[in-house]
Amino acid sequence: MLQMPERVRPATPNDEDAIIHLCRELHAENAAFSWNEDKVRTGIQEAIRPHPNIPRIIGVIGPPKAPLEGAIYLQATQEWFTNDWALMEIFNFVPKPHRASTNACDLIAYAKGCANAMRMKLIIGILSTHRTEAKVRLYSRHLGAPKGAFFMHDGTDGGVQQGSTH
Repeated sequence: MLQMPERVRPATPNDEDAIIHLCRELHAENAAFSWNEDKVRTGIQEAIRPHPNIPRIIGVIGPPKAPLEGAIYLQATQEWFTNDWALMEIFNFVPKPHRASTNACDLIAYAKGCANAMRMKLIIGILSTHRTEAKVRLYSRHLGAPKGAFFMHDGTDGGVQQGSTH
């Protein structure tokens, strides 16, 4: 039986500003799209004030009302072809000062524990412009071989997007 990491706790409304701060850091480091603060804040608020019909979960590392050492945002969803529910990762982020830690691994373990508790498959993907291969290796160690891949066309000239994924 998978143990939930004690270092990861469910986020509360008191964590809202700290989570938004992490989201800004995530976007600044790895933006593939533009930033919409209102949309981000609404999503975070929906996750920390649970909705009875669509489970959303944010797990965080760090004490309440303090800078966070990491967060993972999960949302229950259904694929277009099934009535089965799955728990999908929206983001998993650990700020640079805390990357030489077990935080990323603890957040993945928390996600697995949530999926097990809810009896749902867990879907985690990597849409990244920074250190993609390292992230794939990390997730593979915890979740097994990838079940697919993401590709992105930039929508401008028909060319392949350039940029490092290392």
